[in-house]
Amino acid sequence: MRVFNLIWAGQGVSLIGTGMTTFGIGVWVFARTGSPTAFALLIMAGSLPGLLTLPFAGALVDRWDRRRVMLLSDLGTAVAPLAVVALNAAGALRLWHLYALVVIGSVFKAFQWPAFSSLVPQIVAKDDLGRANGRVGLAEAAASVFGELLGGGLYGVAGLNALLLADLGSFVLAVGTTLFSYRLLPAIPPARTAEADRGPLVTEMTEGWRFIRRRPGLFGLLLFFAANNLLMETALVLVSPLVLSGHAPSALGVVNAIGAVGMVVVSGVISLTRPPRRLVRAILTVATLHGCLLVVMGASHGALWLLSAGLFGILGGYAVTNAVTATLWQRKTPVEVQGRVFAVRRMIAWSADPVAFGIAGPVAQFVGAPLVTATAAHHITGSGAGAGTAMVFLIAGPLLLAVVAVTWLRPRVRRMEHELPDVDAEVAAPSAHPGGGNPEPEPELAPAGS
Repeated sequence: MRVFNLIWAGQGVSLIGTGMTTFGIGVWVFARTGSPTAFALLIMAGSLPGLLTLPFAGALVDRWDRRRVMLLSDLGTAVAPLAVVALNAAGALRLWHLYALVVIGSVFKAFQWPAFSSLVPQIVAKDDLGRANGRVGLAEAAASVFGELLGGGLYGVAGLNALLLADLGSFVLAVGTTLFSYRLLPAIPPARTAEADRGPLVTEMTEGWRFIRRRPGLFGLLLFFAANNLLMETALVLVSPLVLSGHAPSALGVVNAIGAVGMVVVSGVISLTRPPRRLVRAILTVATLHGCLLVVMGASHGALWLLSAGLFGILGGYAVTNAVTATLWQRKTPVEVQGRVFAVRRMIAWSADPVAFGIAGPVAQFVGAPLVTATAAHHITGSGAGAGTAMVFLIAGPLLLAVVAVTWLRPRVRRMEHELPDVDAEVAAPSAHPGGGNPEPEPELAPAGS
């Protein structure tokens, strides 16, 4: 774990710096424009280009040393804060500059996740994958909490430039730890070193999809996460209006803070313990808990302790799911295709998020509120301003439980851990695996008619 811990620490600090910059740029845009639309477009510019870049990034990750890809990502992402500092210092910073720079940063960040996720099995023993992925989740949770806390404090005292300079410092640390890892473990060859092993880049971009599609268990799990993310994010994006419909903004801060603590605490526990033996069962158990918690939050009548407990459980459950899912995919995917497979996996699973963000408000207004008015649901949701929003939680919860039930009834998903063999995830010495890859296992064969 020594090399992993070194790289992980640098990337964790970099994530906190990025969180500070994201917070500061968002505040700057809203302060200058006063427009929620401008703020929402900034978020889209920071996410959609990266999502679309993932297949291309995944193909290149499998061709190059993953640490070099991470260096490229860190250096490319540093362009944005460096340019903003220069433009702001010269008094020439404009709104369109931020959009352009955020798009550039999003594209470079698309290389970071598949590179790091596929590097972990190359430098961590198979039995330690669960703890390693728990630490990755801990870094992401800490970045979410401390990025905003430090960003808010530093922005009010020193302004946007101070946040950007701190972010640049975090990039320097991330690059330094990655470079130092070359001294500790100098030879991690790319997954495909020979030109003869490589097809056209466009063809390799679709190979991740073909790999998943040929394995019904993995494909079914991916469909589950697309549906799960759609339902969960449709509800969770409405936590703020649900709380604010009956409480002061300070109450929202308390609820969000308690939820973030849940993710940090659970991630910390996972990073020190072994993963559960039945990974698919753990994923579906957490999703069942999430469905129940959505119902509890929808029926809370705005009680802060119930909303806080619900968000604590949901974000804590996310920590479990993220670590377990990463471990499962790393065990079942050969090293030579992990970049492409993981990129496709994230693109499909996360593609539900923009849809959820777009439909959540209309569903609350045009479906939830009329249902409360037309039925006796007000006894459960209450009849105040947040009743329509609460109804979305009451709809999403049972639908999620139905998705869990359908997924559990699919034997190819339920028995995937036994039917699809693990790949050899241990790399004691890079020279033990010529070409950096492992032989691909025989794929699961779907029964006739399935």
